[in-house]
Amino acid sequence: MSKKSKKESTLYYFYSIGCAFCKKVEPIVDELNSNGHDIIKLDISEGTNKLFKEEIEQKFKLRCGTPLLIDSETGNSICGWRGEDTIKKWADGEKIPEPPKPKGKAPSLLKDWNNEKDVKKFKKDYEKWKKKNKHIPGLQTSDEIIGKFRTSQNQREKQKNSMEGRLQTLEIKLDKLMNHLGVK
Repeated sequence: MSKKSKKESTLYYFYSIGCAFCKKVEPIVDELNSNGHDIIKLDISEGTNKLFKEEIEQKFKLRCGTPLLIDSETGNSICGWRGEDTIKKWADGEKIPEPPKPKGKAPSLLKDWNNEKDVKKFKKDYEKWKKKNKHIPGLQTSDEIIGKFRTSQNQREKQKNSMEGRLQTLEIKLDKLMNHLGVK
């Protein structure tokens, strides 16, 4: 009277509570599972799941936080957020290549984006680093980075100097916390 046993899945999705990228991966994994895949979801806050993840990482000589999607038989994996199409290809057994790795460490970000001497040095160092790393798609220009950080720094300065600014800062922090907790 035994039922024919189904082959146990080798596809695993390791996640952690509070992981922003896991929140993006979760609905994709759920959709794939509802369409016939068998991806086993494991929360690494549970001790045995964390040990199992470490065992698999050791077996395939990889190191990853969460999310980690891995075929425990082949080692085909996705570490972090790589997009919905990539996750679907992985679930279908397509080999997912490692993302390009940077050559050398990027220049450190500045504390004061209004100090022209430091900005000039950052710009020179970043452009040199970017040239060495042209194999990485989508790198921003130094001007884009400088512009974003200057704008952010200037907004913070304005907010510090006014009651309205302080309230805006609190609202932003509360919104981030609510979003993190999944409250809408």
